[in-house]
Amino acid sequence: MTDWSQLQHAYGTAEDIPALFERLGTEPNDEAWSDLWSRLCHQGSVYPASFAALALLAGLGSEAGKDGDNALLLAGAIVAAADDETRDRHGASIERLRTLAHARIRRPAEPAFYIYLLQTVMALVGVPVWSSALEGLADGAIEVFCPECEMGVFVSIGEAGYFSAVGDWEPGDPEGPPLRAAEPDDLSGPARVLYDAASEAGVETVALALTYLFGGGRCGECGAEFSIAEQVAEWY
Repeated sequence: MTDWSQLQHAYGTAEDIPALFERLGTEPNDEAWSDLWSRLCHQGSVYPASFAALALLAGLGSEAGKDGDNALLLAGAIVAAADDETRDRHGASIERLRTLAHARIRRPAEPAFYIYLLQTVMALVGVPVWSSALEGLADGAIEVFCPECEMGVFVSIGEAGYFSAVGDWEPGDPEGPPLRAAEPDDLSGPARVLYDAASEAGVETVALALTYLFGGGRCGECGAEFSIAEQVAEWY
């Protein structure tokens, strides 16, 4: 049994955590989930109670609907901030969550939410860049630096189109050089896992976006070609 009174979260003693889990599904607007997020993963910061909660989140992760999805997302955000020692200490819970998350990304979801599910999988399997950097796809834009002239480059991957632009870009501004999508058969490693999952789930907009994320861009300032994913990794 966990002695929550001996653990800390963002606001002090974690003795209120069991009651928050009991509130799940009993109130409108997911207020209990908001309270759990603010206590266990406050602006990306995690605490001893955060990791103790992974076992409870693993128990909820198999549920259908919002509670199961919310449990996976919160767990992924917590594990993304864990060091190797902490991951080992909570290995059983993380392995259970990993299995559940892999199963979940093979089912459809709204595209932006689906991207956060993909981030969760990357956090649980221990891929640090893509456990956080994928959220740019949900926004339709990623910022990187040109590897040659070091200018900031806005990379549009989404409704606005598939192009790069030097500096800030606003709707109505001229588009820069078009991006080059990767061929799906050429993807490997995490890129292949993410693409195959999105394709299997039928979330085609995300599958397409991933081919551009793992494809190439060109700097509108100096003309240098670059790998978008490699420059994202440099940023993170």
